[in-house]
Amino acid sequence: MIRLSREIRFSLAADRNFDSRNSWAGWPSSNQLVPWLVLRSVIAGPADRETGFVCNVTRIDDLLRSVVRDHLLKREGPLTAELCLREMTALIMQRWDFDAQLLSVELELTPYLKYSQEPQDPAMLTVTQQFEFSAAHRLHCETYSEEENREIFGKCNNPHGHGHNYVVDVSLRRNVEDDGDPGQLIPLHKLEATVKREVIDRLDHKHLNLDIDYFRQINPTVENIAVAIWQWLEGQFGQAELVSVRVYETPKTWAEYCGA
Repeated sequence: MIRLSREIRFSLAADRNFDSRNSWAGWPSSNQLVPWLVLRSVIAGPADRETGFVCNVTRIDDLLRSVVRDHLLKREGPLTAELCLREMTALIMQRWDFDAQLLSVELELTPYLKYSQEPQDPAMLTVTQQFEFSAAHRLHCETYSEEENREIFGKCNNPHGHGHNYVVDVSLRRNVEDDGDPGQLIPLHKLEATVKREVIDRLDHKHLNLDIDYFRQINPTVENIAVAIWQWLEGQFGQAELVSVRVYETPKTWAEYCGA
């Protein structure tokens, strides 16, 4: 089984140029100051023996664009991302005529905020928001010799530490029909305030080994940082359940924790 992702980028412009040919930059094209969004599908299936395709992505593009054109761009009145995603996913499923299985649909509002839904569970939505903090740490094990520490951790064992601009993805999910209000998974200001209080204010511009009690006896690797953030955030979001914490130490390295 192969997983395949395909996305379209589009604007909510009033003056819509549907003849745009730069699908990389977005469709319909516009120079207006309007939201630019991403609609992404993730599918799964075997690769065709002759074409090598799980699915012809041009047909996926046509389907996603038809949903945006026929639904979102014609819709009037207030619209939350949660409601928009649910309605578009339902329409995608109505028009789905591919052999491949649709695993999820994602609506990306910004590079730092996205919502996703699995068609088989239409009431369950996931939101992922990204945060940043800067901190210093030193990777060092007291039970190892100085030589062993240098060999294992290299430059990261610098006696005075070193710094990173950490990026954190926090993902929550909730059945949006639980309380009879399908409009919002969680108020974003509550998500942001909780992460700021429990994580950012605690870690930002700190030396993790010296300033954070949690890391007095625990090596502050990116793996352990992800676990610590999970422990600080778990159970803090009311009806919304913490799904995962992903911490990027660098653009090339991240660790993710989803609970025990």
